[in-house]
Amino acid sequence: MAGSSHGGRPSSWVAVIVMWIGFAVGGVAMVSGPSWWLFWTGVGIVAVGGVIGLIVRIFDDVIIDAPRVIPEEAHRAVLHARAVESAKGTTTATDAAATHPHG
Repeated sequence: MAGSSHGGRPSSWVAVIVMWIGFAVGGVAMVSGPSWWLFWTGVGIVAVGGVIGLIVRIFDDVIIDAPRVIPEEAHRAVLHARAVESAKGTTTATDAAATHPHG
């Protein structure tokens, strides 16, 4: 593991750099032509980087943080007020014939 940082291991970075080089080669190939043989060379380099990533177990670098506890904020919305009233035992009329919502 990488300790307390999200930096990853050096072997994982080698895989990422190889993949980045492959993307750069493919990008240069698309801009300069397109040069299809150079593009497919870039795709091959990315594939080699992926294999390197699998070999060095790049996905083991994941660090799971502790859950974040965020206190609930008070809401002044109408629906929240109705929920608070319902929790207190008061009832809110929901019958359309009794409330006449549109006139």
